[in-house]
Amino acid sequence: MKVVVLSPMKRRLAKFGNRFLLEFFIEAMHGTIVKGIRAYLAPVKSEDIPEIIKQNLFPPLEGMNLSIVTDNAELIETISAVRIMEFIGEARPDLATAIQEMGMPGAEYIVKLRAYLLDLAMHPENALGKSTDYKPELEMAKFTCSKCKKSWVAKKVEASEYDKCPFCGAGKND
Repeated sequence: MKVVVLSPMKRRLAKFGNRFLLEFFIEAMHGTIVKGIRAYLAPVKSEDIPEIIKQNLFPPLEGMNLSIVTDNAELIETISAVRIMEFIGEARPDLATAIQEMGMPGAEYIVKLRAYLLDLAMHPENALGKSTDYKPELEMAKFTCSKCKKSWVAKKVEASEYDKCPFCGAGKND
């Protein structure tokens, strides 16, 4: 059995190479990352931010796919709280402003959010048992079919998905 010992210089170069690859990945996938964060934070309202921060709650994890980072979780540790805030600011400027308006508690919250996400990335087996406790109240809307006149209630964010009546099947243009 051959034992390979890396010199300190080789370890530093390997670490630098991994860091460079992470930065390259983040830049190459920047638009996709921002789009994913925007979708992830879609149910959060800016007026909810003060209460979320006071209670140390985190957005729900449904739909959050951490499988991309679990193989390289140690690299994810290099992502700073500032970088996370930059992504939030780009994806949801209203939430970033609300967090910044909270001052030091807002900054501390971003640090806690980073630690929470790192924990889930490094220990994905624990993700199912975790509860964020923050459940946004989704605005509901009543929809009425113009053809059969039947009504139903659904989430406003799903309104664009209703191109046909669930009762009679009539479309928007019928």
